[in-house]
This record gives sequence, structure tokens and C-alpha cells, in this order.
Amino acid sequence: MNTDPKSQQTLFNEDLVIQALQSSPAPTALYTDEDMIIRFANDGMLALWGKDISVIGKPLLEAVPELEGQSFLSILRQVWHSGKTYSVSDAPAELIRSGVRSTNYYDYEYKALLDQHGKTWCILNTAQDVTPRNKYLLSIQQKDLREQAHIEAMASTLEELRATNEELSASLDLLAESREHVRTIIEQAPVGIAMLQGPKHIIEIANPAILKIWGRNKVDVEGLSHESARPEMAGQPVNKWLTDVFETGLPKVNNEFLVKLNDNGQLREAIVNSIYQPVFSSHNEVTGVLVILEEITEQVLERRRNEKNQHMLSMAIDAGGLATFYYEPETGLFSGNNLLKEWFGLSHEENVDLSIALAAIIDEDRERVAAAIVQSLDSQSDGNYSIEYRIQGPGQHSTRLVQARGKVFYDSTRKITSLNGTLRDITEQKKDEQRKDDFIAMVSHELKTPLTSLTAYLQLLERKAIAAENTQQQSTIEKSIKQVLRMNALINGFLNISRLDSGRMSLQKSDFDLQVLFHELEEEMTATIHTHRIIFESPEPLSIHADREKISQVIQNLVGNAMKYSPMGTEIVINYSAPGGKDVAIFVKDQGMGIAEDDQQQIFERFYRVESSQAGSIAGFGIGLYLCREIIELHKGVISLESSLGTGTTFIVELPLKISNLASF
Repeated sequence: MNTDPKSQQTLFNEDLVIQALQSSPAPTALYTDEDMIIRFANDGMLALWGKDISVIGKPLLEAVPELEGQSFLSILRQVWHSGKTYSVSDAPAELIRSGVRSTNYYDYEYKALLDQHGKTWCILNTAQDVTPRNKYLLSIQQKDLREQAHIEAMASTLEELRATNEELSASLDLLAESREHVRTIIEQAPVGIAMLQGPKHIIEIANPAILKIWGRNKVDVEGLSHESARPEMAGQPVNKWLTDVFETGLPKVNNEFLVKLNDNGQLREAIVNSIYQPVFSSHNEVTGVLVILEEITEQVLERRRNEKNQHMLSMAIDAGGLATFYYEPETGLFSGNNLLKEWFGLSHEENVDLSIALAAIIDEDRERVAAAIVQSLDSQSDGNYSIEYRIQGPGQHSTRLVQARGKVFYDSTRKITSLNGTLRDITEQKKDEQRKDDFIAMVSHELKTPLTSLTAYLQLLERKAIAAENTQQQSTIEKSIKQVLRMNALINGFLNISRLDSGRMSLQKSDFDLQVLFHELEEEMTATIHTHRIIFESPEPLSIHADREKISQVIQNLVGNAMKYSPMGTEIVINYSAPGGKDVAIFVKDQGMGIAEDDQQQIFERFYRVESSQAGSIAGFGIGLYLCREIIELHKGVISLESSLGTGTTFIVELPLKISNLASF
């Protein structure tokens, strides 16, 4: 064993500690004086500031002038005078990096280091950039690139840690303080640091951060060999690495290393980054090993979860046959997955840009698509992008109808960063819908012809029954006529849906008195409906501008719906009011079983029917309320409901009294 006092003195000195701090992956700096003179800043802190080593020895505001007007200097001075540590999480800071000013968020700490008189002699500043790595959803390609860049940056950083010995020599003279002061800095460092002495790796120093990772107390490890202090390392490669570093003088760096650590007498798996750095004496002999340890278990697990989610998303996109796109307005960058390239006539190796994408759009649709993109990027829009258009790539002989949906993403200042979305091929779907609509129209037309004849025959039989005063036969014929009328209404409903889907439903608007319409409907319904008490309340004449027949159809549908879901003999009240003078509200109120809150959100959807034990036997296709909503929305109105189980339902139709420039569909 070497007993040379000079050699023993080199086992631990300030240079080694500074070297340890410089090797720390966490941004670290030391300030002195009220003007916060920068006495030390490692590569991480210099990178955080966007500066180089020339700032060492300068006041903080002179070195990083963009901090002027921010609160950092005043906080530092408070720490200097009070000697109290200041730490904060998720704090914003504006910095200039590569000439660009940006705002990021940090966890940082200002720790006053006190001398034996309780006076502050320097401030230890540690920081960690906690700005979310993925502020907004970027395209899968950019995410892969960013993650690859992150991996390369980690490798580059670790490589730089091994090459900083020569660069540190110029700054070490700035920290000519006592050995105890340096020990204090190590103790307060936010990363795990340990100093192992001699070939048996005696633990001379182990700061709280590394003790926490090890799952040990200081009294249980200091002065013992690493092997005996940490028996859980038996069978793991750490002890061999320490021996190799000591014997060869070559550092050992591990990234994302899986290790089993002590946890109250049990073993837990953890993922760490570690550096094992040989410590040399003045005679260039290895005297110990400096260990720098950082546990990254949660970060790695989170990244792996994100990778898994990304993989699942990719599988879902592939399974759904979706083409994806990413557009960055500021740079003009436009990219997409392989399916999008195929649709736009490109090979997987070719790059797609916005001009190529627009050129593949059919001439008649191109201007409309460009306008939709501009609209979604407008500051006043909701950021949603949705449109259907046709494309035909170079060399393709047929057009493809696609449905595009996207969302605009913003940064923290509401500046647009990208438009992300998907394309779905709906060519065959549209053909199927057209075939369905054609079939419905044809079948409905063919059914209406015999129904018209059947109605005529029944009416003829009804007149004969009335003339013969045959009440039983008359009642049977009346019921048959009602069923024929119901069938006719169902057919008309399907025809109306077909017209809505094909854009052929139009409004025949006119001025009419709502009170008169109420009287006509009251006469018709009271003459034909005997299962419920139909009560029309028309307080005063009221002129509105709308399609009279379709408003009548809406009221009849709502009354018919109320009859289905209300007990026989109960009241159905229909009335209206126009309190503001600009809009009219029509109410249809029943005393039925009510509608559950979950069903209320979907009750106006096409073919939706309430599922319950009470409603299980009620006939219908679920198109009546859907048609009501479509007709009212064509009038620029709103239909809603108020209901709770067991108390009945009130449907509310709100219409403008006067409608100008009303679109026809």
C-alpha cells in the first residue's frame, strides 16, 4: 500500500470534485458575490444558457443578458443574504439559444453554502429542463427523429463527459476553496456521487443522492469496501467494472443499465446511467474510482410506454387503412406515411410535399381544399379540418374519393405549429351509400303505388260501411286506413332521408300563421287519435317565415313519438311562445316514461332507438327524431329536449321568426 503523504493527499482534492461536478449530467453552476459572479458552470448549464466557457468569471446578467427583467437575480440576492435555499418547480425562463429567444420550464434550486460563521460564501445552482418533450402531438416520423436525436444527444453528452478533463484545467483555479467546502458541494449535488479508494474500493464519500439509489445509510457504507457494503451486487457486473477501471485506468460508461438495488432488505429492479471514472495521482497512478450515478427508471418506463402506445397507434392506423399527413405552415414541410404516398402516386422512397399533394387533387376540388386548409389555420377557427375531395395521382387511371380530418396544434403562445390528420378512402363507401339511396328511392316509389290504390279501396269500403251503418266494419276499415297512413309515413321518412343524403331536400318557405297551423293540426289529430288527450294551446296569432309542410311534419313526428312512449289516456300538450320577438319556441310535452341522460345525447341520431324494458316492444326505425333535427337545422333552428326518467319529456323546437338568405339543400 502506498503510504506517501503526498500521494494520500491526492486521493481526494477539490479538482477531483470539480471534475465530478463537471461530469454531472445535471446543469450545475456556482455564484459568488451579490452580483452573482459565475465561478463555475458545467457543460449542462452552459448548454442551458446557450453560452460557452467565456462566461466564467462574469456577473450573471452580463453573461446571460436575456435574464434582465426576470426574477432570477432578485431571488439569488435573497438567498445570498438570507442563507436560505430556494427551490421551485415548473418555473418559466426566457433564454436565447443560437440567436432564438424561447421560453422553457425548469425545476431549479439555489442553495446557499455557508462558512463556519454562517455567512454565505457561494450559491450552488442546479437546474433541470422539464419542458414536456412532446408539447403537442407531432407526426410519427418527427417523433422517431426526435427520439433518435435524443438518443444521439445522450451518447454525445456521455462522450463529452470523457473529453472534458483538458477543458476543465482553465476553470479549476476559480474554485480554490477548502476540501471541506468541496465535500459540502458533493453532499448537496442533485446526482449520485461516490468516491471509492484503492483496489478494494473503500467508500470514502457517498452523497445522499447515491445513498438513496443504493438504498443505504451513510453509516452503513462509509469506510467499507464496495463489495462488503453492497452485498446485493454479487452476481452483477458492477464490482468487475470497478476493478477493470482501477486496473486499466479507462473510464466505464453505461447507458440505461438494468441493475438490482437494495430496497429495505429486498431487491428491486432499476434503470440507471452510470459513469465510473478513474482517479489519478500526481504520479499518474490510479488511486480510486469516482462513481456518478443517476436513476432514470421512471423516464425510461415512460418512454417505453410511449413507444408501446406509438406502436399500437401505428397498428390501428394500418388496420384502419388510414393515410396520415403532417403539415408545418411556418416551414412548408409536408409529409405522410407510405399509404398516403401510394394514393398520391409516389413510391415509398420519394418525398411528398404540399405542391405534389395539391397537384393530385382533381381540378374541381383543389381550390375548395386549399380554402379549407387556410380556414383551419385561421386564428379565429376552432382548428378542425374536415373535407371530402377526389384525388388522382400521376399514372393512375381512376379517381379516389377521400375523407380528410385533421387538427391544428399550437405552442404555448397560441402560435400554430402544425396541422396533423388522416385521410380515409371512402370511394366504395360512397358508392354503397349511393346504391342504398337508389334502392330506398326505388323501393319507396314502388311501395307508394299499391298503397295509394289500397287507400282508395279502403276509403271506398269505408263509405259503403258508413252508408250501411255497419259500425264494426267501419271501425275495422278505419284501423286499416290508419295502418296504411302509418306505412305511408314510414316510406316518406325513408324518402326524406334519401333526399337529405343526396342533398335534394329543399325548403319551400312562405309566411304563415302558426296559430292557424295549430288549429288545423288540432282538428286532424283529435279526429284520428283516441288513445291520448291531444291539447293544442295557441295563445295568439304569430307569423313565421318557414316551410309550412315541413314544420307540420316535425310537430306530427314529435306528437307521434310522444304517443309511443306515453301511457294511454295521458295528455300531450303542444304550445308555443315568442318572448323575445325574434325567435319562436314550440313545445311538445308528454307524461311518458322519460328519457335517460345517456340516451338524450344520441336520441336525434339516425336509426337510434332507446333500449329499455319499457320501450322494448315499441315499433319504429329511429328516423323520426333524426328527420325533425335535420328539418329544423335546415331552418337555422335548434331542437332539444328536457326529460328525466318517470316524469315525461318536453321537446323544444326553436326557430327564427324571419329567415333571410336561407340555404336550400
